[in-house]
This record gives sequence, C-alpha cells and structure tokens, in this order.
Amino acid sequence: MPDFSLQTRQRHTRRFAHAGHLLCLVAIALALAACLPPSPAPTCPPAAPVTCTPAPPLPCTPVPSIPPTVAPTPMPPEPAAIQATVEAGASSAARAGIQPLCMRQENTDDDPDLEWVGLYLASGEPPRLQGFILDGPNRHDLIPPESEENRGLGEFPTCELEVRDLNADGRTEIAVWGHTQTGATLLHIFVWDGGRYALLGGFEGKGGIRLENRDGDLADEVVVRWKPEGELVWEVIYTWDGARYAWTWDRYAWFYLDRPHAYPDDTPVHALASFYLALNDRDLPMAYRMLSPAARSAQTYEDWALGFATTLRVEVGAVRVVAQEGDRATVAAQVRALDNVDGRVVATVYAVEWQMVHLEESWQLDWGRSELLERWEVRYYP
Repeated sequence: MPDFSLQTRQRHTRRFAHAGHLLCLVAIALALAACLPPSPAPTCPPAAPVTCTPAPPLPCTPVPSIPPTVAPTPMPPEPAAIQATVEAGASSAARAGIQPLCMRQENTDDDPDLEWVGLYLASGEPPRLQGFILDGPNRHDLIPPESEENRGLGEFPTCELEVRDLNADGRTEIAVWGHTQTGATLLHIFVWDGGRYALLGGFEGKGGIRLENRDGDLADEVVVRWKPEGELVWEVIYTWDGARYAWTWDRYAWFYLDRPHAYPDDTPVHALASFYLALNDRDLPMAYRMLSPAARSAQTYEDWALGFATTLRVEVGAVRVVAQEGDRATVAAQVRALDNVDGRVVATVYAVEWQMVHLEESWQLDWGRSELLERWEVRYYP
C-alpha cells in the first residue's frame, strides 16, 4: 500500500514547482514591459465643453482710521485786539487818576470777568508804592496797615506782584513785594472778601522774603529772612492756618545757595547751626569733624553715619546759649527732622541740649541729649 504521507509530499512538491514557474514568467513579463516605451494616453474630448469663470473678488472695505486728536493751538490775539486792550486799560487808569508803573489783566475776585491790577508810585517824601484794582467803573486800592502808611507797599518803583491762590484756600490772593530805603523787603498779601480787598498779612525781612512749599500741601509758606550773619541767615516761617498767617517755625539756613559752604564755628551758636546744616547738606564727614575728639573716639564714623541712613532733611531753630564759662558752653535748640520710614515721610521735633567745647580756635560739639517733643506723618496732597 503506497505510503500516504509520501504521496502527499510528492503532490506538494509538484505544486511548489508549478508556482515557481508562474512567478518566473510574471517577473520576465514585468521586465519586458519596463523596456517598452510608454503608450500615449488616449485623447478623449469631454462630453460637454467646460467654461471656468473665476469668482469675482470680494469687495474690500477698509477699516476706518481714527484721526489723532490734535490739541487746539491757541491763536494769538490780533495786533488790533492787543492795541484795543492796552488802550482800554490806559483809559481806565486815566479815568481813575493813576499813572501806573505796570498793570495787567487778572481775575482777582474769582468772578467770570477780568480786572486790571497794577502798581503806581504816589508822590511824597519818601514816595510810596501803591496798588490798585480796576473792576469796570469801580476802583479798589490795596492799602497796607495804618502803621505802614508812611511807606505804603514800598519806597521804590517796582513791579513785583503775583496773582494766584497762594495758601490753597480756594481764593485768589494778590502778593505785592516792595523795598525800603533801609534795605528791607516788604510783602503784602490781599484777597477779595466780597466787599473790599482785605489784607491777609504784611511782612518785613532784612534779608529778603520768599514763598516756598516744603511740606507738599500745595500751600506756600512765607519765609522771612533776617539780617544775615556772614553766610548764615535766620529765617522765620509763617503758615496760613485758615484765618491768618501764624508763626510756625524758625531755622538757620544758608544766605547764599552756592556750594561748597564754609561752615562757621566761631561761636557756640554758629557751630551748632553749622553741624545741623552739614547734616542737611548730606556732608556727613564735615558734620563728624565738628564733634570733639572725645565724641569721635566714642564711636567710629561708619557707625555714627549709619544713624542718619533714613534722614531726608534736618532743620535747627530756636538756638540759644543757656550757659557759658571759659571754653565751655551749653547750647539749647529745637531740631526738626524728616525721615523715610518704610516709604512714609515722618517728621519729628526734638529739644536738644549740647555741651560745647572750644578747641583749636573752634567750637566743637562734645556731648548732648535730646527729648522727643512731637512726631507726625507728613501728608502730601491731602
């Protein structure tokens, strides 16, 4: 009996041989086809002609541009208008019987209209500087106190006046500066009170008068300077308290603002004032040298200067000699200091007392003590 497994293997062998023969034929056919040139593709016209019409482009609507906002340029008045204004002012002054040194239009009474404000020199011995306001047909005189009538607002022809809200009370003030034959400077401040121009304050300074705002409250203080003591000058500060200008502080300052300064130490008062002015000038090495050798030996410069790291400003006032004997003196004063405390400005007033010693032809600070009098946070732009 034939072996079934053997027959089966023979049949599979014949099948594999036949398949291999077919694969060989297919490979030969593919090789021959690759050698023949490609037949051209048949050209078949389309069943119906096709017309390609491009779609019209969408209309482009530009985004409207916003024109920049141009600040209006103020047009200068015409020469004819200027001439008419000047002639109107001159006619008003002539009708009032005034020959002005200077005059200009300002709103002096906070109404919608402008007034003429000016200065003129009244005859007399000595001549007197006078001020005036022309409000339509009405004339208002700027009158100083009766005690100052003999010199008016000054004794020289000047045109120093300022019209604005000086003390941040919502009203317009008129400030007039004048000068006397003795060398003093005068300042008079007026305001319209509804019926007249009232005098808010009259000041006299042998070393000059100026307005300044050092506390950031938008109100100017009046700084009256006394006769200078060499490079130093004593200043008195008056502040508007809502009803009048009142004394608030006095201090030593430099009469001239040029630097460097020669810090005087010829007297105990000058030496103490120079010490605090050096601190205010941030000239810490000079302030340290004004201490006596004993005071400097007690603390190195680095440790001493570190105590003024937050100091913004220092002012010393009310300086007076309490006692003095030989080369020793006791000097008392008040010190106002502004410090930056974590971004806040803190003002502190101290009462200080220093023992001074005279060494090497100069007065020096030996040792001192202080007492805290007042402290507050400075408010800016309330």
